[in-house]
This record gives sequence, C-alpha cells and structure tokens, in this order.
Amino acid sequence: MPPRDAYMKRPHGVSLDRAQQNGWGPGWPNCQKSKIVELSAGGVKVSVRRELAELVGLLLTATVVLHRYRLKAHATGGYNCRSIRNKNTPSNHSWGLAVDLNWNDNPFQKPFKSDLPVEVIPLWWNCGFYWGGWYSTKPDPMHFEYVFTPADVPRHVRKAKELIMPFRDDGDARALIFRVEGLLAMRETIDNHVNNPHEPNKLTAVVNAIAMDAKGARASAGDAAAAARLAAESARAAQTAAEAAQAAVLDPAALEALLERVVRRVLAEPPPA
Repeated sequence: MPPRDAYMKRPHGVSLDRAQQNGWGPGWPNCQKSKIVELSAGGVKVSVRRELAELVGLLLTATVVLHRYRLKAHATGGYNCRSIRNKNTPSNHSWGLAVDLNWNDNPFQKPFKSDLPVEVIPLWWNCGFYWGGWYSTKPDPMHFEYVFTPADVPRHVRKAKELIMPFRDDGDARALIFRVEGLLAMRETIDNHVNNPHEPNKLTAVVNAIAMDAKGARASAGDAAAAARLAAESARAAQTAAEAAQAAVLDPAALEALLERVVRRVLAEPPPA
C-alpha cells in the first residue's frame, strides 16, 4: 500500500461542505431522493445525483480500466441520506455528490491506510472530486466528493473524456471503452469458463466482438485502408487472447492482464498511418 506522502498533495483554496450554496438544493434531512439515479460502471452499482451520473460512470470506468483497480460491489457506494458522522451537518452523500470506493481497504481512520493507485487521485480531482484522504483531522481515503456547481459538470465530463479516452478520431470509438470495463471485471466470464472448461468459445466470442466493434468504429472515421489494417490486427489480437487464456488455465489475474493488453492494443492505439 502506498504511503500517504506518495499521493497527490492537497490542492489549496478549495471550499468544502458548500453543496447547498453551490446550487444543489437541500441535503439531509430533506434529501432530494427523486433526483438520485443508479448507474452501473466499473463492475459496481452506485447511486448519485442525476447530473453527475455520466461523470461518475466515466471515472469509475477509468479507475478500473486504466488504473487496474478492482472495485468491490459490497464496499462501494454513493447516495446516503445522512449527516456527517458524529455531527449535525449534512453529508455530501445526502446530495448524491459523494462516492466511497472500497471502504474496507480505504478506511476512515488514523493512521492512514489506502490501496488506491496514486494515479486515481489526480484523475478524480481534475474532474471536480475532492479526495477524503486530504482531510487534516482524520483521513478518509475511500471518499470522493464533488465540490463544484451543477453548471461546472459539463466541463468536467469533457475533461474526463480527454483524460481517459485516448482516441483522436471519431466519437463512436469513445463509447467502446464501456464494453471494455465489463471484460476487465471478468467475474462472470471467468466463472463460466472455470465451471465449463470444455467451452472456451465464449471467451473467444467476447474478445472477437470487441475487435469487430473496434473495426466498425475506426471504419466510421472514414479511413477504409486504416480500418482494414486494424481489422487484421484485431483478429490476430483476439486469437492471441483466446490461446493465451487457455494456456494460462484461466487464472483470473493472468486473464485480466491479458485482456487489458488486448483492449489497449485494439482500442487505445491511434489508427495505423
């Protein structure tokens, strides 16, 4: 686990606990439950304010896909109509503006303890979320809270896309990353193959489907020659994935690492010149 001083330093001049002043309306005890939605991303389900759903989905996906941090469904959450612990002050969770990641591994305590990759903190902060690990009294490294206004959300969504989607051509390719995060979680697919070792075609089909989507997205950019070359490369990558997965005896860690390499190779690289 990284020491606290390995993480990004606390930004200065940030005003906390100003959700109502920032235009989000009332929090606890008058929570606005009708404005809360549930989203699925990064292998977990999280409830947040409707305006933040796309942004939080992008950040959860990036946390899993780009930084290889597995989120645990039983220890990750968002909206909770409550006050700050041991205080009569509304928690940011009561607005649906805060998300906790893997609270058992990133507990609210002294001494500081967290297994979050150090790169995750600037990712969330650059998109508007203040990290609880910066609290001076007692660090809360599970906690990320949005500290800006509703009007700031669109620019943070644009920033998230710039940071986590390294595509320089068409918008369709950007949507492909949402297919990828399901692969990287891999629990269901791995379980299927462990229970049915004589049916490896499911894995091959999944990876081939990603390759075909990549081909289609690149083709929509209008470069037929580049798309054709990418299609050939995608087919080779998919075949390599299927063979290596079987050779790895479907070890979950090996399979996840393998699929990430395939995904990065097929999706993240720019089209061939």
